[in-house]
Amino acid sequence: MKNFLQGFAVLTHPIFLPLFSLIIYAPLVAGQGQDAWILASVWIGFVYLILPLVYFKVVRKINFANPSLTDRKSIFRTYLLVNIGFALVNVFLMSEYISFFLGASLLHLLLRILILIDMKASWHTAVWSFLVTAGLMVLYNFQFVNLPVMIASAFVVLLLVYATRYTQKVHSHLELIMGVSVGAISSLPILFF
Repeated sequence: MKNFLQGFAVLTHPIFLPLFSLIIYAPLVAGQGQDAWILASVWIGFVYLILPLVYFKVVRKINFANPSLTDRKSIFRTYLLVNIGFALVNVFLMSEYISFFLGASLLHLLLRILILIDMKASWHTAVWSFLVTAGLMVLYNFQFVNLPVMIASAFVVLLLVYATRYTQKVHSHLELIMGVSVGAISSLPILFF
């Protein structure tokens, strides 16, 4: 059971946020050409996954299994900068994603602020809460037909992530609820942009 929970935690890890964003944004980016999809995939894979992971493992030597508060500060600062960069780059690639990455930047900024005051919020629940509320914002703005099903599936994953992180004793209820709250607040830029 422990291996299953650990595997689920890895599959739902926050570093895959751009991939998970397709749950919500697939209807918006469906009109992009194949070249844009390939370029975006390579860009996301390299800049959002490979570069930060190499930086964290080789340069910062962060223990991902149990990062300290100092390590978390570094992680959130790095992803804050990466998300701001993605928002700027998406002005030219996929303008639909600008507000998403602004919201993701706000997510990492709020998580970093909590770490600076020595409060640990769950990054996993923050990201999945962000996806659920971002989906609600996109649904409100564009009213896509099949989007409620996708939002419901993201909500189920959020509940499973919450239960998994609590069962693994990685976070307390307070830390998990703070993560959910940070994720919900962070999606507000999507409503206005």
